[in-house]
Amino acid sequence: MGRVSDAKERLMGAVRELIWEGSYGSTTIDQICEKAGVKKGSFY
Repeated sequence: MGRVSDAKERLMGAVRELIWEGSYGSTTIDQICEKAGVKKGSFY
């Protein structure tokens, strides 16, 4: 359970940072996963 929660927190943090730096429309799943340091499957 801890790993899922950690990945979720990192993903949410990455989303906030990327949207703050750019925009919602220009943010991609690949960018989010790369910034969070998780595999794409963790996003889904």
